[in-house]
Amino acid sequence: MRNRLTTVTAALLLASANLVFAQQQAPTPADTTPATGPAAMPWTGTIDFGFRPDMSSGNIAQYERFRDLQDGAFTRVSIAREGDSYLFNAGARNIGYDDQEYFADYHGGRAKVAFFFDGTPLNYGYNNPSPWSISGNTLTLDTATRTAIQNRAPGYIGVPISAAQVAAGSTYQGLSRVFELTSKRETAGFMASLNATSDVSVDFAFQTAKKDGYQPWGAAFAFNNAAELPLPLDNRTNDFSAGVEWASQQGMLRLAWGASWFNNDIQTLVWDNPNRATDYNRGVAPFYDPSGYSNGNGPGRGQMSLAPSNNMNVISATGMYKLPYRSTFTGTFAYSTSKQDEELIPWTINSVINSPAVLANFHGLQSLERPTAEAEVRGINAQFSFNSRPNRYVGLNARYRYNDRDNRTPAFDATEYVRFDAVPEETGGEIEPYDITHNQFDATATFNLVRYTAFRVGYARDAMEHNHRGFETLTDNTLRVSVDTIGNQYVMVRGQYEFTTRRGDSFGLEFFEDSGTQPIARLYDDAERDRNRGTVLFVFTPVAKVDFTASFAAGKDEYNGDNHQLGLLNNDNTAFNVGVNVMPVDKVALGFNYGREEFSSTQMSRNTNPAPDAGWTDPSRNWALDNDETVNNVQLYLTLVKAIKNTDLSVTYDYMDSDNAFVHSGPRIDYYRSINQFEALPEVSNTWKRLTADLNYFFTKKVGVGIGYWYEKFDVNDWAAVDTYGPVNAVGAATGTPRVDYLGELTLGYGSRPYKGSTGFFRILYMF
Repeated sequence: MRNRLTTVTAALLLASANLVFAQQQAPTPADTTPATGPAAMPWTGTIDFGFRPDMSSGNIAQYERFRDLQDGAFTRVSIAREGDSYLFNAGARNIGYDDQEYFADYHGGRAKVAFFFDGTPLNYGYNNPSPWSISGNTLTLDTATRTAIQNRAPGYIGVPISAAQVAAGSTYQGLSRVFELTSKRETAGFMASLNATSDVSVDFAFQTAKKDGYQPWGAAFAFNNAAELPLPLDNRTNDFSAGVEWASQQGMLRLAWGASWFNNDIQTLVWDNPNRATDYNRGVAPFYDPSGYSNGNGPGRGQMSLAPSNNMNVISATGMYKLPYRSTFTGTFAYSTSKQDEELIPWTINSVINSPAVLANFHGLQSLERPTAEAEVRGINAQFSFNSRPNRYVGLNARYRYNDRDNRTPAFDATEYVRFDAVPEETGGEIEPYDITHNQFDATATFNLVRYTAFRVGYARDAMEHNHRGFETLTDNTLRVSVDTIGNQYVMVRGQYEFTTRRGDSFGLEFFEDSGTQPIARLYDDAERDRNRGTVLFVFTPVAKVDFTASFAAGKDEYNGDNHQLGLLNNDNTAFNVGVNVMPVDKVALGFNYGREEFSSTQMSRNTNPAPDAGWTDPSRNWALDNDETVNNVQLYLTLVKAIKNTDLSVTYDYMDSDNAFVHSGPRIDYYRSINQFEALPEVSNTWKRLTADLNYFFTKKVGVGIGYWYEKFDVNDWAAVDTYGPVNAVGAATGTPRVDYLGELTLGYGSRPYKGSTGFFRILYMF
C-alpha cells in the first residue's frame, strides 16, 4: 500500500513538472472546459510502528488495568485524504492486542458515514489462585475433598473458622490453580447521516458490545462461609438509534427513536459449598437446621440470579427556537419503556427444603407466584431551558428538568423465602417497586456592570418524590453567588459560593422498623442536611510567557434532621492547588503544580442486639468512626518542540500519596479498650509515581525515529488485600502473593497490591 501510494504521488508530481515545462516552451490555447473545482489533495498520513518491551513486576494487572501492554509490536497508523467536497480519515492502534482500535469516517457532499471498533480489557489480577472448576454457569470443587471436610476427616480443613485453622491453612490451598482474572469488552459501531434537503437530515447509528471473561463475585452459604468466585461473563448489548432533523436560521426540531437490547447468556450461577458435599439433613423434623444461615449447616450447592436479558426503547423530541432580544428556548421530551420477562429461579436449590415434609409447613414455597419476571418500567424525561442576553449588562439562564419513573412490575409475594438456601423464613414481604418523580429548576442571572467582570446570582430547587424510603419527598433549595473576572491582561479571578438546605416530608418510621434498623438512624442519601460549598481560582500573568495559578475549594455537609443520631453525621472536604507555567520561547514549555486535599467524615453507630434487648436504646453502646484522609499530589512537565534541531521531547512526572486513617471513639469503644478487646483498623496508605517520556527525532520531514518510556511505581498498605500472612498492614507485611483462604472465606486474592510498571517504546515514524 505504501509503495503504491508513493508511486501514485510521484506520478502526480512528475505530471505537474512536465506540465510546467510545457507551458514554458510554448503557449497553449485557452481552456474552455467548465471549471470543476480544485483537484483532490494527495493521501496524507502517519505510519508509526516499532517494538514495545515490558519489564513490569508486582501486581501488573493493576498497572495495565484497562490496557494491554504485553511485549510485542507497537502500531499506530492514520491516513487521510481531502477533496473539494469530501474528507476521509482512517486509522488503527495497537493492532492485535486486547485494547486494539480501528476507525474510519467519510464526509462527502450530503452524506457522512463512520465506523469504529475497539477493545477494552479490565484486568483484575494475573496471579489469582482459585480451587473452582468452571463449566458454563456452574462452579464446582473437588467432590472427595468436600466429602472429607463434611465428615470432618483428620487433616482436612474447608473454610477456616478459627485462628488455628487459619494458621494451618485450608485444604483448598493445594487444590488451587493460578489464573488470570480478566474480562474484555469489544465494541463495534456504525453511524450514517444524510442531508436529504438543505433543511432536513436523517441519521442512524448501531453499536454492539460483547463482554466476556471473568470478574470477582461475592457469594455465601453462612456468615462464616463466604466465597469470592470467578464469575464467568458472556453478554452482549446492542444499541440502535435513528432520527430526523429539521433546521433553519430560526430554529430546529429533531425526532428520534433509540433502543437497547441486553442479552446475557449466563443468567444464573450455581456453585459448590466448600464445607459440604450434600444438603444438611438432621434426620428429624424440621429436617433443616434453623440456624443453618449462621453455622453453615445448609445446602451442598448454592444458586443465585444474575443480570437478566432486557430491552429499552426511547422515543424523543428535541427543539430549539430563537426569540427576540438574543434569546433562545430549547426543549427535550423523551418517553421510555424498559422490560424484562426472564424465567425466575426456584425458591431454593436445597433438596431438604424442597421435600414434602418441609413444604407442608411453608405453602408459599411450594411454587412461584408466576414463572417469569413480567418486569416493566416506564419513564418520562423532559428538559426545557431559556437563555437570554437582551443587552451587554444583563443575562438570564433558566432550566427546568422533569423525570418520572413508573415501575409497573406486578406485585410478587415473597413473605416466605429461603435464607442462604439453608433456612425457610416467614419474615419477608411483597416486592417494593421503586418509583421516582424528580423536579429540578435552576435559574441564574448575570450582571456585567464592571469591565471584565461578571456577577452571578442563582437559585435552584431540586425536589424528589420516591417510595419505599425514609422520606417520601426530599427537597434541596440552593442559593449561589459567583464573580468572574476574565479578559484582564494580568489577572483572572473566579469565585463561587453556594448554600443548600435539604429537607424531607412524610417521614415513614416503618421503613426502618420493618428492616430491623435503628429508628434514630438515617441513610446519608435519604437524610436532611445543610451544605456549604465554595471555590476560588486565581490566575496571575505578569508577562505573556509566565502565569501563576492558585485555587481553593471547601465543602461541608451537616446532617441535622430531627432525631438523626446514627449514621453519617458530617462530612468536610478541602483542597488547594498552586502552580506555574512558563514558556520562555515558543519552542519550550514547562510547568509545576502542587495540590493537597483533605477529607473528613464522622459516623455514629450502636453495638447491640435487636429489640427488645435493653441495649437497643442504650446510648452507652454508641461508637463513632472518623474517617480522615489526606492526599498530596505533584505534577511536573517539560515540552520541547524543535528547540533542539529536528527533535521533539515531552516529559511528565506525577506524584501522589494518600494516608487514610480510621479513628474510633465513643463509650462502647472505651469499654472494649478497658478489657483489651478492641483493635482499631490500621491506616491505609499508598504512594503513586508516574514518569512518561517521549523523544522523536526526524532525519527528514517524512522519516524519523521515536523512543518512549512509561514508568509507574505504586506502594500500598491495605488490610483489604489478603496476602500469604493475611490482611496486609493488619497481620503482616505485604508479600504480593494472594491467599485463597482466610478467616470465614475462600477468595481469589483480588486486592490493591504494589507494582512497578516499566514499558519502553522503540518506533520508526513515516509521514506522507
